[in-house]
Amino acid sequence: YRNNPQNAPGLELFDIQGVNKLLTINTNASDARVPVVYKANASYSHFINEKFKVTITGFATLGRNNYVYVDRNMAVNPFFRLENEGGRGVYVPAASITNAAPDWQQGRISQKIGRVLEMNSKGRVNQFAAVLDATYQYFKDGTITFSYTLNDTKDNTSYNGNVANTATLALPVKDDPRDLSKMSYSDNHFRHKIVFYGTLPTFYGVSVGIRYSGIGGTRYSLLSGGNTNGDFVSGTNDLAFIFDRNNAAVPANIQTGLKAIMDNPNTSQSLKDYINKYSGQIAERNGGINGFYGIFDLRISKKFKVYKTHSIEISGDLFNVANLLNKKWGVNESMGNQALYSVNSFNNTTNQFVYNVNNSGIANPSGNPYQGQIGIRYGF
Repeated sequence: YRNNPQNAPGLELFDIQGVNKLLTINTNASDARVPVVYKANASYSHFINEKFKVTITGFATLGRNNYVYVDRNMAVNPFFRLENEGGRGVYVPAASITNAAPDWQQGRISQKIGRVLEMNSKGRVNQFAAVLDATYQYFKDGTITFSYTLNDTKDNTSYNGNVANTATLALPVKDDPRDLSKMSYSDNHFRHKIVFYGTLPTFYGVSVGIRYSGIGGTRYSLLSGGNTNGDFVSGTNDLAFIFDRNNAAVPANIQTGLKAIMDNPNTSQSLKDYINKYSGQIAERNGGINGFYGIFDLRISKKFKVYKTHSIEISGDLFNVANLLNKKWGVNESMGNQALYSVNSFNNTTNQFVYNVNNSGIANPSGNPYQGQIGIRYGF
């Protein structure tokens, strides 16, 4: 086929009217490489005494040549820019936008085919973490273990495999989804993680343990709510421009909508901070910071000796026990990507999108409510 591409199968599809213009071609970049991950860690342990041990460990992970797909049949340069949205580029002609829905087909380099998804090796990730562990054994067999992780993860795409289309759906961008030059916080980032586990000394064969696990500082993005850049993807990869609600030049309905979000006591403080930080500019990818969330689990067990080394252990577990005491405890109020606006129309005179402000910022509680289980185990 290299010697004579005309012999390659599939060329007949180009002759089928109505099909040829939507054909998607998957290809590889000429410089595509195998992904490489560099890892390093250093650890130091110190015994305070024979029952108290502390360890600190540093981790570094650098991923290079991570594969990602980009559309090479998309116009190289934008047809025009949204001057009221920080100069955001739009990759279809303004005259072709009707009903606020840009038609990606109008921005193709070649009208003979659809998308040309090229796999390249531009993906990068930098992850650093420090972990502090401590273990303490006190009276008889009572133990306490504690672990704290401080983490930082940045990348230029969080795509990690699936069909080629997935790579173009999930990366929120200002305008050009092929521009992977900027590193920002990863979809997989978190800042703090705490795990605590303690057991009381066994009393008449009864063992009681409690575990706490929590995580904080996960990230989310604010989206424009439409296909603002005119590419193939609608609603999931366009970062929102945070209009200045105190600027008289901003449409009144947007000023009112943003002020309503900021004045609403039920709006997440995380989202308010996000809006304030990027007011007057396009929101940073994963610029929203979630608070801390954690749960307590309780376990009680009793072991009965049966014969020699044989025994029966009866146990009871209560997961997210705090939620049993108060319905507002042990509830995850972290936020995912939010569509700050919905697109109402496109003004072909001013070349501007007309937005409505969504009622964003009120976290939907998630996570599992309290649950219980009873177990029995026979040992020999």
